[in-house]
Parts: sequence; structure tokens; C-alpha cells
Amino acid sequence: MLIVDDSIVMRNMIAMLFGKDEQFTVVGFAVNGANALDKIVELQPDLVTLDIEMPEMDGLTALQQIMTFHPVPVIMLSSYTEEGSNATLKALELGAMDFFQKETLFQKTRNVLLEQEFLVRCKTAMRKKLFLRNETSILGKEQSIKNHLEMLTFLLKMEDDMLQFHDELQQQIKQQNGLLKKFRKEGNQFRYTEWQGSLFKRLGVTRDQALGKEPHDLFPPELAAHMLPFYQDVWEQTTQVIDFETEWHGYYYLTVLRPMKRNGIVTEIISLTVDITESRRMEERIRYLVNHDPLTGLPNRHGMTKWMEETMARQERFAVVFINLDHFKLANETFGHDTGDRILQVIARRLRNIVIFDELSVFRVGSDEFVGLVKCQAESELEGFALTIVRSINQPIRILEHEIYMTPSIGISQFPQDDQDSETLIRYANIAMDYAKESGGNQVQYFNSQIYAKIERRIKIEKHLRKALERNEFILMYQPQINLLENQIIGFESLIRWESPELGRVSPLEFIPVAEETGFIFPIGKWVLQEACRRNKMWQELGFPKVTIAVNLSSKQFYDHSLKDQIHSILLETGLEPQYLELEITESMTMDVQAAIATLNSFRSMGLKIAMDDFGTGYSSLSYLKEFPIHNLKIDQSFVKDISTNATNAAIVNTIITLARNLKLVVIAEGVENVNDLKLLQEFNCDRVQGYLYSRPVEASQVPDIFAKFAGNQVNMDE
Repeated sequence: MLIVDDSIVMRNMIAMLFGKDEQFTVVGFAVNGANALDKIVELQPDLVTLDIEMPEMDGLTALQQIMTFHPVPVIMLSSYTEEGSNATLKALELGAMDFFQKETLFQKTRNVLLEQEFLVRCKTAMRKKLFLRNETSILGKEQSIKNHLEMLTFLLKMEDDMLQFHDELQQQIKQQNGLLKKFRKEGNQFRYTEWQGSLFKRLGVTRDQALGKEPHDLFPPELAAHMLPFYQDVWEQTTQVIDFETEWHGYYYLTVLRPMKRNGIVTEIISLTVDITESRRMEERIRYLVNHDPLTGLPNRHGMTKWMEETMARQERFAVVFINLDHFKLANETFGHDTGDRILQVIARRLRNIVIFDELSVFRVGSDEFVGLVKCQAESELEGFALTIVRSINQPIRILEHEIYMTPSIGISQFPQDDQDSETLIRYANIAMDYAKESGGNQVQYFNSQIYAKIERRIKIEKHLRKALERNEFILMYQPQINLLENQIIGFESLIRWESPELGRVSPLEFIPVAEETGFIFPIGKWVLQEACRRNKMWQELGFPKVTIAVNLSSKQFYDHSLKDQIHSILLETGLEPQYLELEITESMTMDVQAAIATLNSFRSMGLKIAMDDFGTGYSSLSYLKEFPIHNLKIDQSFVKDISTNATNAAIVNTIITLARNLKLVVIAEGVENVNDLKLLQEFNCDRVQGYLYSRPVEASQVPDIFAKFAGNQVNMDE
């Protein structure tokens, strides 16, 4: 092995990895592409690992030189180049055997499976060395035949030179692990006149046994019958050279035939047979890897396209079910790539085990993306299948000490009604999946033409969102929270709004998911914290009662390790005391219970208030709820609305309030819109409420009027 990298640390790490397998020996190092070219000539390595980003001569330039002048298997490594980038694709076009990203291979926590995969793929690349040196590859059969012909010509020439190179001839055959045969036609029979090489031991036929015999004397009837037509074609000069493959006792052989002529007449045939068993097995392995995902074992996009084309050719109805895991990237970043891989393997196994339909195939087509192809005659069958997928993925995944909850966004397109082109059907299903994700995830969306307009809207939102913050297009609205016992304001929830000159008022339900996906949520979230704390401190300095200001955190913010320091800095900057800032989280953020508890404890140690928002809509286990260091529990408005006329919702709300009291938590009911609902909440001993009955969200300039309404407990409720 020759290791080429400009970093001494990385060179040593790669060398240590190779040192774990005795089959590998590191013969040298190079620090850039030019140095690598010299080392290859000097050391003649079997394999080169080549960094892409290097000074003096980068990896791509060096690779082109290597493939042109010193062909040797090369595996590219990179710290900054993504697997699907132009640089990676260019490297593979230039002749690189494989590509690995260093951060994935050398993680902080050792990934034994990935290390083993790397070493196996290095061995696979090394086996191609002989073919590369001859400007061919395992799958390049025509070039392989050409190489054998060149060797046969050379061997014939040596024999014609009065056999003075007889010993070298024997050595050549031995190196090939081959069998050199000569035969001529006597009457209607082909008889062997020479039989030498190490391979005859495998066949169980010695030279003495073979000389003067015909193929039927030495080989099984079916094998001899397979060989004779090729013998006849060469003898009759139907073709100058011919090759064929045979299989015997579990081994595969390649035979190349060439005629020997005297005065233009064929007098003898020379035949070279070599063992290609390993090449065939490697070819089968490569074919498997080309068509299957190595992590999950599921077929990949290649097999999916073939399935669709064959099914369309038969005019059979089917559906493309595009599945994406919600928040998988967050889970990957939170738990680490090892756990992320385990999650994908569990999900793949669950999808594979769905046996509602016999005519179902599942494929992995992306990092956290799967496609199910299902033949179905009725819409109800398809709906049942999609629901089964959702239920299967919703089941908790237990990995080590983690209990992880995943949800899917599913998009569906159908053949033939949506389209009759395979790529278009996949794209339509993908578009429908994107829409399901933007709508909150954990749901199924069928493709329809109206989705196009919504997708275009999303693209426009992302475009204008990039400039919204610096153009001061965001504003905060404030909705009061009321203590029912004292009929006083005890806090405000801050709610972000976006007034776009191009798009008009954009709902948070539209732009927050886009902000989270693009990473804009971090600067936006910081601005919300700064503005809310600044406003609350300003109201206090104006003499209004000291109340809390609640700020909603996104999932990405919650798991951002710098958030604690950011909040500390904002509190110092604005002068707001920490007990007057409340952070609102949702149940979905607590998928990693232990990590969530640790993060919440760090907030509580700062003196911050913590509320769990939208309670009842997520997946929190009640056994863990008592462990969360939270102060307030906010009942989602979907349960609160019309509880005076909806007995089921009333029972749910009453149960949550009772549960919260037993856990010594304060309950806030959201979405209170009428007096009858309020009275029922008072009967249930609800602590606090929030909703249009008291006030819609208002701008900061109207907050003093809200305080004034509640002065002296004289409340003028909005109608």
C-alpha cells in the first residue's frame, strides 16, 4: 500500500487501519501528487490511497497521471468532498476504484463495520491490479482475451525460436495457473498433441493421459460437446481467434484458441485455459454491490428502475411509495452515525417484513429515503399499505440506552393514472413526499396537480427567506397568558410573523419548516430570543408587572450545544433576569430522553422556566414525563377547542390536568375561544389559559393596552 496525504496525522491513521489486516503492508508515504508519482515508480504498490485536496499537485491531477502512465488501483479519500460531488464523480471517471470520506471513516467513536467494509473494498480494488496493468478490468472480457492472445503470440514465437526459451514458457504458464493445450484434427477427431501447466492437476488429467486423446475421452459428454464447436470454428478458420467459458466441478475457466498455420493452412490449434473462478465471484459480488445497498441489504435504485419497466411493459397497475424519515438528520447528529446506521437497518428490516401484499418490493434510494413498489388493484389496498408503513415506523426503536421515535413522510404516485414514465413517477412521488414533510410529517400524501403550485411557493419562500432577517421583515406578536385564580396576566408567548414585500404575510407553518431545513432557523431563533428578552425588559422598566416571556424553540435549536451560552449572553446584553424567560419545547424534541433531560436540566440550572408545548400530540412516554425538569404543561388547542360541546376532548383535558397536578406541574390551556369552554376549564381546576377569548396576538406597541385591561382585575374580553 502507498498512502498519499499531505497530513501526517491522516497518513498515520490510514496506516494504522491497514495494520489491522495482515494482508496489507504499507510500503511508503507521499505528501502530494507529484511525490506520489515518483513513489509509484519506485515502490510498485498494489494499491494507492489518494487524498483529493493536496498542495503542489492535487489528487485529481495526480490520478489522471497515474492512470495514464502507471496504472494501479486507486482509492480516493477526502475531508471536504461529498460523495456525490463533481470532484468525486470526476475521480471515478478518471479511473479511481472507490471513494471514502475521511470524517465518515475516522469517526470519534470507532465504527468497526465501516472499517471492515473499507478494508474489503480495498481488497476488491487490489484484485483488479493485473487487469489495470494490462489496461483492462475484471468486467473487460474483450481486453482480457486480447491480453491472452498477446501472451499466446509471444509463447508461439518463443517455441518457433527452437524452444530456446522453453523454461520461460513453463514459467509463464505457471504464473497464469493455466493449462497450455495443442491439438490437431485427424480425420473427424480432434486429438491433443500437448498438455502442460499446473491446471491439469485440478482437472485430474495428466499429460500422459491426455496426449493422443480426443475431448470425449477426457471430459464429460456435455462439456466436450460444448467445446467441440469452438474447436471446429477455429480449425475451419471461420474466425482467427475464439474464446469461450466453461464450468466444471464448481470452477470457471476461460479458454482462448488460436490457429497455427504453415503456408496459410491450419496445422495445429494452440489453446490456453485459465482459472477465472475468483474473477467470476468478484464479478457477482460487484454486480450485487451495484444493485444493492451495502448497509441495509435492500435493492437500490438500479433494481427499482428495472422492476418498474418490466411491470409497465406488462401494463400492470402499481404505485410508487416514496418514504422519508422525519428528522433523521437531527437523530444522526444527536446520537452519532453508528446509531443512525442502526436506525436505517431497523427501518429497512421493518419495511422488508411488511407482507400485506405479495407483490411488494422495497428499495433504498437515499440516505434516509426508501421506495416501496406495490401492485394493487384498489385504492383501499394502497391506503392500507401506506397506513401499515406509518404504524411500523412509528414503533419505538431501542438502541443501547436510547429509545428513539421516528416518523415517516410518505408520497405516492400511481401507474398509469399519474404518468407512464418511470422517472416521472418517482419524481411525482418525491414531490408528494416533500409536501407531506412540509405539512408536518408523519403523514401520507398522494400526488396531484395542485401540489405543483405549493412546491413553487415553497421555493419562493426559501429564496426570500435568505434576505428576510437582514431586511427586518420579521416581527414578534405577543399573546397574554392568564392566571385563572387571580385573573391576572402572568406572561406572554412571543409568536414570530413574517411580512414579506414580495409574498405578503407568510405563516410560520410555512416558513419555519423551510428555515429548519435550510439552517436559517439558527439566526432567526437568535433574533427571536434577543427581541423577546429586550421587549420584556423594556416593559419592566416602564413599570408594568414583571411577567415571563415565552419563546418557542425549534428542534435544531434545542440540540444546539451553543444555545445555553447564547441565552446567557442575551440575558446579560438585555439585563433580563432568567426567571422571566420561559423556553417552550414540544414532545417531539424529547425523542432521546436522556439527552433531553440533560439539556433541560442545564436550562433549569440557569434559572429559566421550561414549558412543554402542544402536549398530547407527540410521543412522550408518561413514565418519562415525570423525569423531565419542566414547570408548565401546555395542552394543545386541538383538545381545548369546543370542550364544552365535545365530551371526548373534555375527558382528555380533564385527565391531563389531573395528571399535571399529580406531577406538580402548572397547566396552561391553549386556544380558549369562548366563555363556556373557560367555565369548564375552571371546573377542572386549570391553572392558566391563553386564547382569543382574552386577546389575539398583538404587536409590541399594543402590549401596554393589554396590561391596562387587567389592571384592577377589570378584564374586557374580546368578543
